[in-house]
Amino acid sequence: MLKESCLLAAGLVTAALPAVAYGQAGPGGCQSAGTRGMCWVEATDPGRPGTAGSPQHGSGPAEQAGGRASGAPQFACVDQPWTPPPAGDPLWGGHSPSQGSLKLLICQGGGALQGWPRVVFAPNGQPVVVPQVSPAELAEQAISAMGLSAPDIRLAPPAGSPHGATIGFPVWMWTARREATVGPITRTASAGSITVTATATLAKIDWSMGDGASVNCVGPGTEFSDGLAGQQSPTCGYVYRGLVAGGVAAINATSRWEIRWPGGGQSAFRTMALTSSARLPVREIRTLNTRGLR
Repeated sequence: MLKESCLLAAGLVTAALPAVAYGQAGPGGCQSAGTRGMCWVEATDPGRPGTAGSPQHGSGPAEQAGGRASGAPQFACVDQPWTPPPAGDPLWGGHSPSQGSLKLLICQGGGALQGWPRVVFAPNGQPVVVPQVSPAELAEQAISAMGLSAPDIRLAPPAGSPHGATIGFPVWMWTARREATVGPITRTASAGSITVTATATLAKIDWSMGDGASVNCVGPGTEFSDGLAGQQSPTCGYVYRGLVAGGVAAINATSRWEIRWPGGGQSAFRTMALTSSARLPVREIRTLNTRGLR
C-alpha cells in the first residue's frame, strides 16, 4: 500500500515547474525526463461510471504539445527533485530504498490543490500513483484561503494614550471590522468532482485584561465615539478596580472562530483561536479634601 504524506515545505512553488512538455502517459501514469517528470490523472464522477465533466482548458504540457486528453479535468503533478530521508524514516512506510524510491509531487491544474506537496512511494519499475485529494484536505485549503485574523484591537481610552485607563472609569474594547476579523467568511476549494465550501463565523472574543480578570464578549464589540464618554459599552467593556503591576495592563484578545464545511459527501465542524495583544496604562486619580482644614 502506498504511503503518502503532506509536506508544507517552504520554497516549493509552482513557478519552479519545468517548461518542457512531457507526453501524456495516461491516467495514473508518469513519464520522467532526468530528475523531473509529469503525471496526468483523469478524474471522473464516481456517481456516474463512464461519464465525466467537461474538460478544463489550461496551459499544461498536454496543451502545449497540441493535444488534450478527453474526459474530466486533468491534474498535472510535477516530480520535484529532492533529497529523500534515510531508510527507516516514517515516510518510507516500511519500504526499503532497494524496493523503490520516494517521489515528491506538487500537483496543480484543473482546480487541484495548487502547489500542494505530496510524498509517495514508487516501487521499482512501476508508475507513480498520485494520491487522491480528500475533502478534508480541500477544506483546509479553503480555510487557509480565508486569511482569518486575530482581533485588530481597539480600546477607549486608546492603548497609545499617555494616560490610558483610569480606575473606576469604563474601558471599551472592540475589534476593527474587516471580513478577516469579524466574518462571516466563505471560501471554496475544488478538485475534480469534489467541491468543499467552508464558512467561518466569529463566535466571541475573549479578553484577558492584564489584572487577572477576563471578559467574554459575543461578537466584535461596539465602537466608541466621543459622545459616549463616561458611559459603559453595551456589548464589551471593563472597569479597572485597582492598579496593575508596573502600571500597564497587558491585554490579550482571542477570537473564537467556528468553521463548518460540507463537500465530497462529508461534513465537519472545527474551531480556531487567534490571539493579539495590546498594552494599556492604568492610573489612579486621587483627590485631596481640604474642607475643614482652614
